[in-house]
Amino acid sequence: MKTIITLLMLFISSAAHTEVLPVEYFTKQSNFSSIKLSPDGLYFAATVPKQNKTNLVIVDRKKMKPTMSFTFGKNEHIGKFYWASNTRLIYSKVYQKNDRETKTNKGELFAANVDGTEQLQIFGSSDSKSKLRSKRGLDATAKIVHMLPNDANHILIKSSKRGSDYDEPVKVYKLNINNKKRSLVTKTPLGSMRIVFNIDGTPVIASGKNRKGKLIKYLYQDDTWQQIAKDNPLTQYSAISVNADQSKLYLSKTAKKSGTQALYEYDFSSKKITLLFNDPIVDIEAYIREPGTGIIIGVKTMFDGINYHYIDKEGKFSKTHQLIAQSFPGYDINITANATADNEAVITIKSDKNPGEYYLYNREKQSIDFLISKKPWLHESHMVEQKLIQYTARDGKTIYGYLTMPESDKPLPLIIDVHGGPFGVQDDWFFNSDAQFFANNGYAVLQINFRGSGGYGKSYEKVAYKKRSTLIQHDIIDGTRWAQQLEDIDDTKVCIIGGSFGGYSALMSPLIEPLLYKCSVSRYGPYDLVYQMSHADYMSKDSVSVGAKKKYGDNEAHWKKASPLSYIDKLKTPLFIVTGGRDTRVPPQSAWNLKEALDERNISYQWLYKEKEGHGYRNPKNKLELYQKSLAFINLHLQPAN
Repeated sequence: MKTIITLLMLFISSAAHTEVLPVEYFTKQSNFSSIKLSPDGLYFAATVPKQNKTNLVIVDRKKMKPTMSFTFGKNEHIGKFYWASNTRLIYSKVYQKNDRETKTNKGELFAANVDGTEQLQIFGSSDSKSKLRSKRGLDATAKIVHMLPNDANHILIKSSKRGSDYDEPVKVYKLNINNKKRSLVTKTPLGSMRIVFNIDGTPVIASGKNRKGKLIKYLYQDDTWQQIAKDNPLTQYSAISVNADQSKLYLSKTAKKSGTQALYEYDFSSKKITLLFNDPIVDIEAYIREPGTGIIIGVKTMFDGINYHYIDKEGKFSKTHQLIAQSFPGYDINITANATADNEAVITIKSDKNPGEYYLYNREKQSIDFLISKKPWLHESHMVEQKLIQYTARDGKTIYGYLTMPESDKPLPLIIDVHGGPFGVQDDWFFNSDAQFFANNGYAVLQINFRGSGGYGKSYEKVAYKKRSTLIQHDIIDGTRWAQQLEDIDDTKVCIIGGSFGGYSALMSPLIEPLLYKCSVSRYGPYDLVYQMSHADYMSKDSVSVGAKKKYGDNEAHWKKASPLSYIDKLKTPLFIVTGGRDTRVPPQSAWNLKEALDERNISYQWLYKEKEGHGYRNPKNKLELYQKSLAFINLHLQPAN
């Protein structure tokens, strides 16, 4: 057992040392998915992957031995789980079909006592072929939206008919976790709405887009949804949560002065809106919430690491969070559960060099015990710091990113690792398997948050709409040239890689600057945008497709002009193409069209295709092959420092 002071000293410094690790260290699954403490503190529950299924294991804390394990059949996994009371758990079921590596959640919910008794499917249809509807269950999906912490027998779920239209209204039920009886709470005005509830589970406010992509907001009054009038200031904000006494509503909005996301407080009585927090450079990364209630006590921002900002500094949970944060300097912490009258809490920590560890905090003893590491084979001393960087683009705009650079006595070859999205997505400061893998093999890795990325204000994102082949690529190219000027970088050895939009950029940037990159690894990217915009899964959802056209363009001429396939004659860079046969986000036909165009021109390339993989490789064996072949390909064209 470590005291907080001892732990603080332990984390003050951790020097990295070089040791090339096995490739599979970066592709293996975690030992477990999640670990949670029962409300009374007597049990741990954890999801543990095992071959072709995932089990839910119960551990008695006194004996520190497993006492119960819940499982489904082959290719069936336990997904998310929750402690509903001291003795009862709720968990979801996730399926994996034989013809694909991705998992499917059918919205089925189950409940069981900690000793294995009273197991029951509480929502959704089973695989039963019974003609009796009561035995088949409701043919609908469920998503838990509120755990009702003051009611041990019920939860709130949001449900829609299986196979229903994305934009159809959904129902909210109060569901009994002991006998699966449900009662209707409300029906939403629109489909896919975000609903804010108070601590007792009463709806307060909701927002969603209609089929034309227009955002509409509603207040829940007198058991009905009332559309908020256009002149009501609340239409300009996004609702986050309600405070403890239900007198105030927390809101977010892009602040006029900074252009970044800010946190506000709305007083239901006075109708006054007050600014609580705003950072001049970055958006809010996450809200610090009290476990169980979800009440906000502060926010996190991410720039040169994680920073905490408390709006409630004196509350009991806030003081606990502050103390634990001080005990883990340089780490992102999350308190995932309180137990035994708030005396104990499970803590997760992570950083740029740590993929995740769990600890148990005891307030009375002022101690913190290590529980388990998600990936114990990846020790922090072998990982490399991910440093914040910034540079000036050709038009004078400041662009941000992260540079992972291992120690070396000679200039390092450079890999530009481009993130997906592109809009609203960002490369963050947290542990990144790609960056650490290549750094461990002697490469510097630059991750660029080009314009269009999230995290730096809405204008930083919106300015790149319809400019994925121009402005965004210019930011990537400018970042590459900035890094080439660094003393510790070998400017003659640069490769570009990426997945999804990153895969698109890994081909598009070399087409714009044919001599800049020595090689390219393009994973599941959209190369034929005419095909992409008519076949991507999001284009079948009315409200989503409207937004997609605002971001990606709304006509075939624009899509063709922005397609890498239109410029393939200019390709001079060695190319490695990676795709999956079950990709619905970027259908593989786009890659096949690229392959055909290269074959017609007798342009050589390397190809990796896995029929059962989707948008990103999930099977550890396939991911291992991807990493091995990517490294071999890059090593062929860039000689690593080690």
